Amino acid sequence: MKDVAQLTGVSIQTVSAVVNNKPGITSETRARVLAAVEQLHYQPYSVARSLRTRQTRSIALVVSNIASVAIATMASAAEAQAHAFGYSLILYNTHNDSERETSYFNTAAQQWVDGVVFIPAMGRLGRLDILQAAGIPSVAIDRIPDDYEGPAVMLDNLKAGHLAGEHLLDLGHQRLAHIGGPMEIRLARERRAGFQQALEARGVDSNACVVSDGGFTCQSGYLAMQQLLAHQPHPTAVFAANDLMAIGAMRAVDEAGLRIPCDISIVGVDDIEVAAFQTPPLTTICQPLAQLATLGVQLLLDILAGKELVQPQIVIEPTLVVRQSTAKQD
Repeated sequence: MKDVAQLTGVSIQTVSAVVNNKPGITSETRARVLAAVEQLHYQPYSVARSLRTRQTRSIALVVSNIASVAIATMASAAEAQAHAFGYSLILYNTHNDSERETSYFNTAAQQWVDGVVFIPAMGRLGRLDILQAAGIPSVAIDRIPDDYEGPAVMLDNLKAGHLAGEHLLDLGHQRLAHIGGPMEIRLARERRAGFQQALEARGVDSNACVVSDGGFTCQSGYLAMQQLLAHQPHPTAVFAANDLMAIGAMRAVDEAGLRIPCDISIVGVDDIEVAAFQTPPLTTICQPLAQLATLGVQLLLDILAGKELVQPQIVIEPTLVVRQSTAKQD
């Protein structure tokens, strides 16, 4: 830093202000200092700076399964938002393992991350006491644990299920089925409950609706649909709790020699990119994944900035995207 100051003819304090992106420096001085930094290949000693500021300008993102298309989309958006505000993002993938999640919370605390955004393993409330003891704020996104009252960003999953049910009922379907996610996950229960509420509101017996609990994968949707088709008469419409299960279900329907949507209508949730490129394109409930993650990171940044949270729990409205996998029941 001393060499940069000598080369540019400014004080060490001015160099420090430029390197740390502080206000009050003229654009001409800032440009001159940055040019000298590049010329001298100066790298600020981040560890020493962290000791002084108690900040590392890093955020941990702890996710349940990075292989999931939906979660990968959220991770990408979270990184972009963090980067835009000068933070680096450290990714931890728990593989839906609560013990691994606890280990990663410990690691994040030891690495002095400024904050944590997390998608809980299997939807259970993790060892947030580890982060709280270290004074590290956290924000939950997507899968909100039971009894969790902290900062969060989530989809209105009850409404998502309700929208799917209403859409299929409006098309005249009476034999409806649901392929749900793991019932230990709150959002899976809420999507099913919203779907059943829509049926009950129209006088359709929701208990007659065959429910199969899958694992949010194409394979689980495929197997669940095979089970549903084994019942006669088979359902004329199916609501799957995410797009991957819906896509797996579509494959099972095709293999059974049935047609979508002529014989069976199918609705998913998420509106991942490949949903629009299925044959036929998948009708789905849109969950704005990138927005969800962006808002989660922004909520954490507001906490770090000491702002008062007007809305500590943000609920995003779902929307119905009608494509060609649903049609009127003759």
